[in-house]
Amino acid sequence: MNFVDIATIVGFMASSLVVLIAGMTVLRARQRIRNIADVGPRMSSKKIGKLRLSLAGAIPGLSGEFESLDRDLKRAGFYSSNCIVEYLAARNLIVVLFILIGGSLAVAAPPTTELPMNILYITLGAIVVAYIVPRMIVSVQAKSRLARVQKGLPDAMDIVRMCLTGGLPLRDSLYRVSREIEFFHPDIAVELEVVRRHSDADSMTKALKEFANRMDAEDVSSLASLVSQTERTGTHVAQAVTEFSDGMREQAKQSAEEKANKTTIKMLFPVVLCLAPPVLILLLGPPMLEMRSFFRDAHEPGGVLDATQYTENASAQ
Repeated sequence: MNFVDIATIVGFMASSLVVLIAGMTVLRARQRIRNIADVGPRMSSKKIGKLRLSLAGAIPGLSGEFESLDRDLKRAGFYSSNCIVEYLAARNLIVVLFILIGGSLAVAAPPTTELPMNILYITLGAIVVAYIVPRMIVSVQAKSRLARVQKGLPDAMDIVRMCLTGGLPLRDSLYRVSREIEFFHPDIAVELEVVRRHSDADSMTKALKEFANRMDAEDVSSLASLVSQTERTGTHVAQAVTEFSDGMREQAKQSAEEKANKTTIKMLFPVVLCLAPPVLILLLGPPMLEMRSFFRDAHEPGGVLDATQYTENASAQ
């Protein structure tokens, strides 16, 4: 058995070990809240072991990276207080394993060949992928969930307005609305339940402010400021919520019209690149074939472009 076979077997076993350990770590780290039933158990804090804390701090981060990561994790639905430690421990474990396995294989490779450098290059690429891809996945999850929350917020505010006008207080309205819209808008239902639980522990103003900080969206910040102002001034919350929901629907309508107007410009390029060639073939194909046939037959004896015919006519005259 040569070195290539041994390296292949060791690489396969190491990759399988990395996938197994990473999968187990990521499964333990998945504390994402997807429905109202998960709000209580998933938000409860669990004790983190020293090994996970050590792995989470194994790779230093850039300035402001941890704050941005924590905000994206909250946006994506990871509300556990230890979610950032779980994420960093899982990511750093994969990176450290790649470093150990790649370094061991590079040391064991023959130094007189180019194999050690190739192993180091592959290890470096794997480390970069393992470091960047999980962060990109969390960012995509956060943006998509934020878009779903913004989409379901006007519907939720309409039902909140009906509950408020019916005589229910704001906390009870949030409880009722989160149960009613869970099937259609589960993300906004979870957020309203989290806001209600925070308001039970502190105040509605503080809970809405935390909601605005988590989402970091203009609509949510406006709602939090509006409710806080109505509570300070003592005005009726239902009227303010009604105006807010109407404004959100008008803004959504304007945004849809803007996207529709941009669609015509965006469709210009596929139309030109995909539809123009077939149209040109259909329009210019038959005339080109007729012209080719005309020039081919015209130069034959007796054709309109036959030179011998004109020569005979000239000599006859």
